[in-house]
Amino acid sequence: MHNGRSPRAIDAAWQQELDLTLETGESPLFDVGAMADGQEGMNGLLALWRMDAGRRDLTAPVVTAGGMSGTWLAALHHTRPDDTPARSPAIVTAFTAPDVATHMASQTLWDTRRSAFRRRPAKVPPWAQPAVVPDAMPGASASWETLLLSVEARIGDQDGWLAWAGVVLAVALLLIAVLA
Repeated sequence: MHNGRSPRAIDAAWQQELDLTLETGESPLFDVGAMADGQEGMNGLLALWRMDAGRRDLTAPVVTAGGMSGTWLAALHHTRPDDTPARSPAIVTAFTAPDVATHMASQTLWDTRRSAFRRRPAKVPPWAQPAVVPDAMPGASASWETLLLSVEARIGDQDGWLAWAGVVLAVALLLIAVLA
């Protein structure tokens, strides 16, 4: 789910994102992922609780979560410490979708960061960032449903024809294998 990262490593990446968004004046977007079973998103949820316990900033982070299991509900059930500053807003949790493809597509809707001082990692759209640039936004890993879209997004502007040539080649090889 989080590319083998521990809750501490995810929390460190999210803290870095919080610091960056304080500089740009935007709300950060954190992705817990679309969990298929109860164990899959636990590192992200533990990192969320860890981050929220130490937050003293004025941003209003959005955490997106989804999936078929009820684990995403745990993102709603975390309490902030009593010593949290009064003006530090709580984390907003948004359920995205039960499937991974729709969950990734909803990242574009929830990602409101448009600052001129912040560039997208490798000019990748928000829905493809967790799969293509995992260090920028630890989140859902690539799945079969979204793999081809992620490859096309990674190659992006300069070599889009190369991605489609790869897709055509893969389909042609699959057809040859089926027919032979």
